[in-house]
Amino acid sequence: MQKLFFAGRIHQKKLMNFRLQSHFDVLNRLTDQADYALVGPRDNRIHEIRTDRFPFNTVCHIGRDFGNRRWSGCTGVLIRPRVVLTAGHCVYNLRRGRAPLRIRVVPGRADRDTMPCGFILSGHYYAPRRYIRLPHPRHPDRRYFDYGIIILPRPFPGIRKFMDIRALSDSELRDSDLISVAGYPGDRPRGTMWRHTENLRRITSRRLFYTVDTCPGHSGSPVWCRAPGSGKRTIIGIHTSGIVDPLGRSYGCKKGTVLAPPGLLNSGVRINREVLANIRHPDRQTGVLRPMVRLP
Repeated sequence: MQKLFFAGRIHQKKLMNFRLQSHFDVLNRLTDQADYALVGPRDNRIHEIRTDRFPFNTVCHIGRDFGNRRWSGCTGVLIRPRVVLTAGHCVYNLRRGRAPLRIRVVPGRADRDTMPCGFILSGHYYAPRRYIRLPHPRHPDRRYFDYGIIILPRPFPGIRKFMDIRALSDSELRDSDLISVAGYPGDRPRGTMWRHTENLRRITSRRLFYTVDTCPGHSGSPVWCRAPGSGKRTIIGIHTSGIVDPLGRSYGCKKGTVLAPPGLLNSGVRINREVLANIRHPDRQTGVLRPMVRLP
């Protein structure tokens, strides 16, 4: 009885502490630990074991070193021989107020020890200025700029084919039917790739909403579809976020958490013309200030 009472007091204290935190504090804590997303209402992810085949050989496991000798995980995708597309919070941590000292990129990683193409370290990346420098931490526009790129010092040998990346129109997105997400969730064995294909449920000018199952570590994963007409695999977004439960935990991704209630959606940044231009030309000048900031 005493143990149950003590556990109840701990749970009550955690709940009270959570309520005292701002949404921004919770977001930063979660993204710092493992990024965040949700799974639900059922976990239908598939373990991808053929990571050496296209397009999965272009999906990258990303490790970020902030100087503490610990690699925190994210996902990215090679879009050119020396360019990796990922989430903005994977290249810049809002709580720390800085970028990682270095990033390790491992394309097509199959498990803890299997890295078919090896890895490359980078200390050269970009994130949108508005993601980093919006004045208020809870500014609603920050989610629209949660994307970034990593520049590699050299290409990976043997990877010569990449998915298209396009700013599809609303009608093209609606006609695309199914979308896929593949990445490296932290709730599965280290270094294993998981994918899921589902419907695109809703679109706005800057965001995509879908029922694809994801978990922490999937942030930065490519969102792709078969483009209408050509049928080519085409990247249309970058997975960035999901929904957390009242205690700030990712639905269904940790022991003791439940699957997300029906109707909740994961989401990502939509590849529109502005995003595409910033990705392709990160040093471009559009006014007094460049839209992308070179890091670190």
